[in-house]
Amino acid sequence: MDYIEATKEVCAGSADAWDDTTAAGAVQLAIEAWKRLSGTDLAWDQFGLEMLDIRARLYADHDDVVVDAAAPARDDVETRHAVATLVEHLARYHEYLAASGRDDLARRLDHDAAAQQLRRAAAALA
Repeated sequence: MDYIEATKEVCAGSADAWDDTTAAGAVQLAIEAWKRLSGTDLAWDQFGLEMLDIRARLYADHDDVVVDAAAPARDDVETRHAVATLVEHLARYHEYLAASGRDDLARRLDHDAAAQQLRRAAAALA
């Protein structure tokens, strides 16, 4: 499956229907784009730093998640849009978790902060 198709497939479900494995897959897809495209524009470096921090803080327990998709072929409008859309879905997932009341206050604040951080990452690609 190519990269754009993979991002669309992950985004097909609404963010409030995601689980941690789907979210970890989205993080992995976003990081793969950064790995492949960093160096072409400083925006990718800013994006990558945000995504690596999110992975380390919230998805360290999901190192075994693998996404079977080709790396993005080039840094173009379509790729940036796909990555930004993916990250926006991930931000909505974290907003949902922050508002759901399932976790304690500290964890809900982590999710809220993650949503804001993910939006900064997506904005870096605009």
